[in-house]
Amino acid sequence: MAMEQPPRRVSGTVTVGRQKIGGAEPIAIQSMLSVPLSSESQCLRQIEELLWAGCFLVRVAIPTARSLFDFERIRRSIGCENAAFIADLHFNGELALDALDVFEKVRINPGNFAGTLSGTLTRGENFFRREEEEVRTKAREFFRKAKRLGRAVRIGCNGGSISARIRSQCGGGDGAMVSSAEEMVRWALEENFEDLVLSFKCSSASKTIEVNRLARKRMDELHCPFPFHLGVTEAGKGFCGRAAAAVAVGVLLSEGLGDTVRISLTESPGAEVKFAKKLLKFCESSGMPSPIDRPEPVRLIGDETCGGDAIARRVDGQFDGEDYLLHMAGALLGTKNLRAVVLEAGPHLEERREIVESILQVCRWGKFFTEIISCPTCGRTGYDVGAVADEVRRRLGSYPHLRIAVMGCSVNGVGEMGDAHYGCVGCGRGMVQLYRGGKRVGQAVPQEMAAAALESLLKDAGEEAASET
Repeated sequence: MAMEQPPRRVSGTVTVGRQKIGGAEPIAIQSMLSVPLSSESQCLRQIEELLWAGCFLVRVAIPTARSLFDFERIRRSIGCENAAFIADLHFNGELALDALDVFEKVRINPGNFAGTLSGTLTRGENFFRREEEEVRTKAREFFRKAKRLGRAVRIGCNGGSISARIRSQCGGGDGAMVSSAEEMVRWALEENFEDLVLSFKCSSASKTIEVNRLARKRMDELHCPFPFHLGVTEAGKGFCGRAAAAVAVGVLLSEGLGDTVRISLTESPGAEVKFAKKLLKFCESSGMPSPIDRPEPVRLIGDETCGGDAIARRVDGQFDGEDYLLHMAGALLGTKNLRAVVLEAGPHLEERREIVESILQVCRWGKFFTEIISCPTCGRTGYDVGAVADEVRRRLGSYPHLRIAVMGCSVNGVGEMGDAHYGCVGCGRGMVQLYRGGKRVGQAVPQEMAAAALESLLKDAGEEAASET
């Protein structure tokens, strides 16, 4: 039975080219190119894939000024006038200004809008005061130009890229993310600019839910009804990635929050859109209950019977893993006294087991395998993140007490993997750097050797894999 859902949060409408976000508009799906703009043919193939899938909001990484010229060349080859493109900018406020000349919408990260993340908290109050004035000056210039050109802006906060200045004022956690966005909102309003979309993303489902709830409350208190964009920063791959997105985005949508979504998988943009459509349809018809704290881990029982508070779902006919995941997530989250999950013998037992394990682990109700987070990749990525993530899972998937990150670049890099025990970050074409406990311990490792190098780090540290039962 479908859960009773609250009404959708009332927001203003933001126009992005010929697309509209918020207000009474349907929740919009967007995705992002995973290849650099210098690869024109690959970009055009991905854009065509997205447009055919009905995704007309396409985000593009803009790491350099050259990227703007590359994009303009690509755009001339696109015949669809309904497509709206979003520039994704980090570390370069001047380039963000230039992007307003080319794109209908620009995403900025308040944590690095004016440059680096400003180092450590030891910089001192005077330094941070000067930095704040510098960021404010650049931001107000940016919003003035956006208003003049009729552009939209997304203020996109990531959990791993909060500036040291904001952390010095607010500490870490959800409040710092919201304060970071609130500061940018204030500067935009000083320029009478209101075509804003807000997003608050983390690499874990639970943190993403909590920070968005806090941001909603704060924006409503400030009477700032800007649309919200939803997503998990690095959902990952396969069923585990889909479980993280289903729980985080599904819960928030079911609470009436969200005007546009992106499912950030380490897969093709088309795969993101396909699952996003299913998630939206599921939330409209059934709703996704909020995860609750469980005093004990939930047991997973396969090929046998169990009495009491268990859920058994029979699989008949054609098996669709994504549909099964969504229905199981809804059922598991909606069961108050859940103690065990029964997996009945039958077709696709291993896939069903992986799906249920992924949901339980995302909800922090059990640990079954290594938690591997991987970024969805973009035009900044210089190595095959998906291939490395697959190899890491193959070699290092039996350490349920560990969180290992496979990150593409400095944007979704060290900060976003701050709570990972081990990880690697791209540092050039086909190369990665290794990290342990947030500290770099290896440089310029070829991507083909990344998983083996991480395995060596685990062995040197005495990490023990879980024994098979």
